[in-house]
Amino acid sequence: MNGMTLQARCESVTHETADIKVFALRAHGASAEFLDGLRPGRHVAVSYPDTTGTPQQRLYSITRTPAADLFEIAVKREGHGGVSDQLHATLCAGETAPMHFVAGDICLASIVDCQQVGMLAGGIGITLPIALLRGLRERAQRGLAVPDVALVLCVPSIAQIPFLQELLELELTTAWFALQVFVTRETVKSNGHFKAGRPGAADLSLLGAPEAVVICGSQAFAQGMREHTTALFPDSTLLIESFTPVAAPAAAAESPSSVRLQLKDTDQVVEGPAGQSLLAMLEAGDIAVRSLCRAGICGVCRVKVSDGDYTLQPDFCLSDQDKQQGYALACCTFPRSGTLNVDLNPPA
Repeated sequence: MNGMTLQARCESVTHETADIKVFALRAHGASAEFLDGLRPGRHVAVSYPDTTGTPQQRLYSITRTPAADLFEIAVKREGHGGVSDQLHATLCAGETAPMHFVAGDICLASIVDCQQVGMLAGGIGITLPIALLRGLRERAQRGLAVPDVALVLCVPSIAQIPFLQELLELELTTAWFALQVFVTRETVKSNGHFKAGRPGAADLSLLGAPEAVVICGSQAFAQGMREHTTALFPDSTLLIESFTPVAAPAAAAESPSSVRLQLKDTDQVVEGPAGQSLLAMLEAGDIAVRSLCRAGICGVCRVKVSDGDYTLQPDFCLSDQDKQQGYALACCTFPRSGTLNVDLNPPA
């Protein structure tokens, strides 16, 4: 899923932590539609090569919009050779990067009418909450009503906490915001703001009784937090974002079998080893397929699958009834053996 392309100019680069840079990008000459979509909390599709030089398209949350055509994204160096690593290492002020579109349904309007909001973020997943918190702070400074917000942030170490000073200042200077940080890979002394270990279901009582819960982090983090919040707050609206690819299940990765994909209404056949997602197989076979988040969130890569042996990893948008009828997300489907009949354009 590509859409138009524009060259966004990097105006400045700042270090948030040792591994996280904030890029201010100017969408010079962008259409009115593109500029109207630049709202904090939404995400922008960036085209950039990975460290091998292979062009990729990845999504990044918009954390701030200082001007109508100027927006900021935060990029973490992951160490896996992906687009984020290359952006972090090479994009400098004065250079450009191709942008395709702005998407996403979560923005300030999603929570502003609530009385109480919970936020759960894992690592760089803080980019979505920080975008929303900045918008709420601006409203509060104008004397407008804002919800009470509790944020639970999960990070590997203190040094890797993005926007820590801003978050602490917000809690210390407002009556409506509370912060709790869980540090998973470093020994810390628990106090009012920090706790050692991972947050469990009992820790989510910190959120109170939220009308909406914002969740952003890795696919595994988002899935785990969704299960906890659904059990604890069954009446809450869940607003979930995740931009990390779905991990292959162990059984699929260990299978020695090869797989064939037979595409409905064509004579096209794609063959490949088991262990990769249906989306990856289709892309490797140069088959045009709609995709966006690659994390089971957006539902853009919805297909219909029959026959063959495959595993479905958890997603965030298909119902049990959808899955019983053979609908699947290409990014969350891992063929194991045999021939799979795949309909790339199933009826809605």
